[in-house]
Amino acid sequence: MIGRKKPGDLFDRVTQDDLLQLRNDLMTVYREIDSARPELFPLRYARTTPRRRREHPRSGTSGARPVGPPTPAPQVPVLLLPDGPSRASVLPYDVLRRSLAGRGLDVIMMEHRGVGFSRLDDRGQDLPLEAICLEEVLQDLLAVLDHARAEQVAVVGTGYGAYLAQLLAALHPERVHSLVLDSPLTSASDEAIAQRALRALYWEGTEPATAPTARALRRLAEDGTVDIERAGAVVLAVHEHGGPEAVADLVDLLARGRGGLTWSSVRQVLTQGWLQSTPFIAEFDLTSRLLHTQLGSGAHADGGPLDPLMLAAQQARAVPAFTQEPYDVQELSRRITAPTLVLSGSRDLISPPVIARQLASRIPGAQLIQIPGAGHSLLDTRSRILQVAARWSACGRGHLLPERAAELADLPASPTDLALTRGLQLALAAERYLPWRLRWESARARREREHRERALTSPRPARRLDAIDPREAV
Repeated sequence: MIGRKKPGDLFDRVTQDDLLQLRNDLMTVYREIDSARPELFPLRYARTTPRRRREHPRSGTSGARPVGPPTPAPQVPVLLLPDGPSRASVLPYDVLRRSLAGRGLDVIMMEHRGVGFSRLDDRGQDLPLEAICLEEVLQDLLAVLDHARAEQVAVVGTGYGAYLAQLLAALHPERVHSLVLDSPLTSASDEAIAQRALRALYWEGTEPATAPTARALRRLAEDGTVDIERAGAVVLAVHEHGGPEAVADLVDLLARGRGGLTWSSVRQVLTQGWLQSTPFIAEFDLTSRLLHTQLGSGAHADGGPLDPLMLAAQQARAVPAFTQEPYDVQELSRRITAPTLVLSGSRDLISPPVIARQLASRIPGAQLIQIPGAGHSLLDTRSRILQVAARWSACGRGHLLPERAAELADLPASPTDLALTRGLQLALAAERYLPWRLRWESARARREREHRERALTSPRPARRLDAIDPREAV
């Protein structure tokens, strides 16, 4: 279970004040902790003002321009809402905001309460868990817009950020000029759709392209090579960063007695990512209550084959159980009147394209753009696509962008995503081609996994399953 952190060196008030003095783009709004606590806390947001665009001698803009911007100037600032809530800190998106400013955009990005510079009260203590809830986050957004004197904004939201964008547009339509909803979250039931989509591809083999991989995985599960109940998150991660081809390569290696190192490494990275917090990057400890109790993350975990929700369900043990969402966002989305673009990657198994299609059909006049070969969160994996969409939306020309969908799809992936994909490819190639040393390590990883599985099924007294460190499981 995840315990609450004590303010450490990176979180104490003095250290935060020192860090804030190094930055000139962070603003502070003093907000009530919640309705039951009138005391104020400093909520931070970043504002990156537009810079003059440098002219390229050939294209007429800075750098290559496969998708030319619309000629009018932006009409409103852009409110950027990344996925989260645990990753909604301003620091990881500095480069993105500067890039958007280079496109002539005025960019506002609010930190999520409980994350980064916005997790402490005036005494330097963590905000209370009860104060981190959707109702207060929505009021935080309005307070930031008021402080920034932004009467209207073009809202660009990814995942959970798209969930907040829908709430803002439905409940406060006067503040929203236009919407770009990337890989949208629309309901707690979305994860059940994602769970079925993953199983259809890699367990049931309903698609011809993945049917051989699904058959091989079922055989590996039968002979005990793969703990199929815990394999969902690994298969999902490999699919997101390498596609069906990478999943097929990994399954083939496992069938040949190799691949254990890659499998174990991905599993370890995932468990650390879910169960450990990294200051200013991913902070689960305070935001997990909202994520699980109000958004229902992990609520549909069933422990069946290839369940991608098991890690989320394990994290949810630390907070009160999910009952229902405080807002019916699917119903509220029907009230949205702002011009809306919905973006989806065809390879997204976290928010599958069917979710984006259903959302686009509910919002009057919304347009859907599906990017072939893209996975979840274009903000993080295909940033240039989202930057173009943000500018066109802020210029009031978002409705014309679907005509340029083919050009959007040709824009390159983000450097971080390219690095992850390349690293996965190298790991698979190493286990396939390198000599006996790696094969021996892979075999040893498999023996250790089998030993742990035997220990779990041994008739001797053993630890309770819920007390086992998830990093012990492959």
